[in-house]
Amino acid sequence: MIVCDNDKLDGKRCNGAPDFIIEIVSPGNPEDDYVRKLYYYQKYGVREYWIVDPQRKSVSVNYFEENLLNVPYTFESVVKVNIYEDLFINFAEISGAVGI
Repeated sequence: MIVCDNDKLDGKRCNGAPDFIIEIVSPGNPEDDYVRKLYYYQKYGVREYWIVDPQRKSVSVNYFEENLLNVPYTFESVVKVNIYEDLFINFAEISGAVGI
């Protein structure tokens, strides 16, 4: 979770929606990440939400500000974080480092 607005932080919690969330899919309940959390994060003001699925070796990007939903990437991809101009995440490096 990334919070860009420091006014949302009080030292104990984030008050309001974080700007960027990356979730690792729960193997026992994947629909929770793909359906329920997607709905709530969009509804309550998260700007960008990524779903990382180690079993499928995929990343699903949801950039709510531009209404881009479920844009698929593989673990071989370098993916731009849409809420920042110059931030990219290289999933090939990450998956190689953790052995996925």
